[in-house]
Amino acid sequence: MSKIIDKVISSIPELDLILKQAIKLLKLDKTPQEEILKDFEHLIREVESTAFNIYKEYETKAFEKLVDLWIGQKREWITMVLKEKGEKGIKEILSNFITLIREMEFRAGQMRKARGGKTFEHAVKILLNLAGVPCEEPHRETKNILKRIDLVSPDAETARLTPDKAIFIATKRTLRERWKQVVPEHMKGARLYLVTINGNITEEKAKEIKETGMVVYVASELKEKPYLKEKPWVRKLTDLPKDIKNTVPKPKQRKIT
Repeated sequence: MSKIIDKVISSIPELDLILKQAIKLLKLDKTPQEEILKDFEHLIREVESTAFNIYKEYETKAFEKLVDLWIGQKREWITMVLKEKGEKGIKEILSNFITLIREMEFRAGQMRKARGGKTFEHAVKILLNLAGVPCEEPHRETKNILKRIDLVSPDAETARLTPDKAIFIATKRTLRERWKQVVPEHMKGARLYLVTINGNITEEKAKEIKETGMVVYVASELKEKPYLKEKPWVRKLTDLPKDIKNTVPKPKQRKIT
């Protein structure tokens, strides 16, 4: 059973390939930088949603493939059970199949969960690059020191050699207690951006974020809350590329990484 599931799960493409398909489907690889800058927050949601729909199509095909493989392996047994037990044998066949489907759904659910946060992180990176904002994943050494940092700007080398000239970005779909682990003691004072798109930020949490020295980027509707409106370290997600552009050098060329 595990070998069959491994085979069909492996037929679902890697996240980066699905995101590239989403970008092409939305024609963002041909969209002017100015439009991406203007609609950055909306486009992140569009990329995430489109990528998820593409993933679901691949997942559906994986389930269909699972059925075909199971029937192929069990054909003789199915025929024998039906011949010997008639309609009573259908329950036995279905019970065997349901066990397989439950395991497949469990594995697929794990994959969806694991890809959820990564999809947001990669969508941010791709759209920043398409908007002409330099950004990439940090080197291993940087990652070891800053365990919750997902992206750096302008590049990994600058972050490693001259961190005072870099921006460190942590992406989180929702803000739970783990966000506090983004900032080690010795990195306080560095330019640290916390980027999120779902969930809520209370006034107390906003004050805690300020104490770490971080700037947090949130959904526009959340920033409009009265208790966040006058807090300059809480900013709209749509302002993220503009803020980075105003701080780091322009990239030499536009690319998807």
